[in-house]
Order: sequence, then C-alpha cells, then structure tokens
Amino acid sequence: MLSEAKLQRRVPYLDILRVIACLLVILIHTPIRQYDAYYNTPSLAGAIYTVLVAVNCNLFFMITGALLLPVTRPGGRFVKRRLLNVLPPLVIWTVVYLLEHALLLHNFTPRLLTSVLFHPVEGLLWYVYVLAVIYVTLPLVSKCIDAIGKRGVEVVLVLWVLSSLIPYQHGVFMEASQYSHNMFGAFANYYGYVLLGYYLHHYGLPVMGQGSRWKWGLLLIIGIVVMPAFELLVQDRFGITWQQHLDTLTCDISINNIAMATLLFVVVRHYSPKRYDHKGHAATATWWPLLSKCTFGIYLCQMIVLRQVVWPMTRSWLGTAPWVVDSLVSGLLAALVCFVLVLLLRRLPFNRYIVGR
Repeated sequence: MLSEAKLQRRVPYLDILRVIACLLVILIHTPIRQYDAYYNTPSLAGAIYTVLVAVNCNLFFMITGALLLPVTRPGGRFVKRRLLNVLPPLVIWTVVYLLEHALLLHNFTPRLLTSVLFHPVEGLLWYVYVLAVIYVTLPLVSKCIDAIGKRGVEVVLVLWVLSSLIPYQHGVFMEASQYSHNMFGAFANYYGYVLLGYYLHHYGLPVMGQGSRWKWGLLLIIGIVVMPAFELLVQDRFGITWQQHLDTLTCDISINNIAMATLLFVVVRHYSPKRYDHKGHAATATWWPLLSKCTFGIYLCQMIVLRQVVWPMTRSWLGTAPWVVDSLVSGLLAALVCFVLVLLLRRLPFNRYIVGR
C-alpha cells in the first residue's frame, strides 16, 4: 500500500483511466487469435466491440497531457527523467520479444534488428516509441501553450478534430484516404490527444450556458454512434470491405475515437473521488493506485502472455467460440495473468527498468 503522502500526490481519476486504457489495449489485441473471423465476418457485435475498445492507447496520451502539461521542470531534467522511465523497459522488452520470435515463434529475421531504432520488433511497442518522442518535445510544446493561451489551444483542437474526419473519406468522398493529401493532414497526429487531455484536465468541456450538457452529449453520441453507423450503412454501398470498415473504426485519429476518449475522460473524472482517503475509501486507496502503477508493465508483457500462456491455455475450450466471446474471456484472463506477472517482476532489484515506475 502506498503511504498517505504518496497517495495525496496521485490523481484518482487518472489512475482509473490508466487501468481502463490498459484493459482496452489487451482487448483490442485478443481478436488476433481469430484474425480471419475478425476481419472477414461482418457482425453488429463485432462493430460494437471495435468501437468500444479502439480508444485504448489514446487515453494514455491524454493522461500524459493531463499530468505533464505545463512542464514546470527545466527541459533537460524533465526529458532525462521521462526517458529513463520508458527507454530501459523498452530495450529489455525488445530483447525479450526478439528471443520469443527466434526461439518460440521461429520467425526471426535480420530485418527485425536493422530497423529496431525506428520500428518496434513487436507491434504493441509502437506506443513507447511515440511516447519517447512526445517526452522530448513536451517542453517546447509547453512553451507554445503558454504563448497561445486557452483560445489558441482550442483552435488547434478544432483543427485536429476536423482532421479526424479523414478516415471517413473513402467510399462516398473519395476512393482512398490519405492523411498527407488532405488540408487538415498536418494536424492528424497523436499530439492532439495530449493537448485534449491537458485541456480537459485544466478547463473541462467549454460551458455555453445552462443547457450545455445535452449539447455536448449529443455531439459525443454523433461521434461514437452516428459516424460508425454512417461507415457501416452508407459507405457499405460503395463496395467497402469489412476489413476496411474495421480499419476506419480502429483508426486512432478518427472522430469516433476522439468522441469515445472524451466521453470516458469526462465521465470518469466527474464520478471519481477527488483524492484518496485511507479511511473513507480503503479499497480505492489500495487497488487503483497499485493497478495504475502496474499498467506500463502489463502493456509491455501482454503479447507474450497472450501467445505463450493464455491462448494455449484456452485453445481447447475457446478456440471454436465466436471471436467476440473468445476476445472478452481471453482479454480478462490475460489482464489477470499480466497483473500477477508484473507484481512478481516488481519484487526484483531495479524493477523500474523492467516494468517502469
């Protein structure tokens, strides 16, 4: 259990969001076992599942913006501290996954090594690569935020939201969706989530009068429900494959993901306790911070746990189940196994360099 002093420095709703994001990341990866069924079998359940879990890593970027902006430490100290949190675990787990590919999966190629500085050896590690670059540039972005103020951030966010319509361009609007060939393409990046997290943490949703809640609720529903429905019902008439539909719904910089991330952020923030209290919220004070501190390690080890533990363990009784059922059960089981594994790794010397702080 964390001490009272350390608990008071934590933000409960960000801990809860971090745990939710970690679980969603696992759930977006579990359909890989039934990849063909996932990409080739149209279903309403599949569409709902995809829309609900696709937000995953975007929440992590929002949490980064909420916690670290504006940057108050000198730039050099800030970057050094942050990179030490993510680069040593990245190196260690890169080696682990390389060994898995070579010894267990037997698909090791020299290309995995030659591109390791710019491309992850395991797909899920992409997030750490992007996060490292964000850490390096956050001091500069912080100065920009100070210069442009609240209104300037709002302008950038509006342009970023407009860029999130790019994935929906195919079919009705054009045959292919190209970020780089769009007037808002320069804004279609993960920094939008960092700024969104900063903005919602410090200002919340803009208030435009007493009845503003239902207006924002309507806008979020349009993003979460109406746009995916448009994708599946309207654009389906233009020969769009199910795989293309799913690629649109899971695209990180898409309006449905931004709306879902905003909804989760606002709701969890509203209903979470403002601070931890050992006496009044014993369970909350114990489990949410602990789970939150394990999420980075869980993120790093999840694929090897899925491939080498959970999928072999459940093959006999889940292998033929519908992929949505398989994904949900496998995901929850993987989360539990990863949590236990990370707790054990945290007992090792220098554990912060293995599973993060």
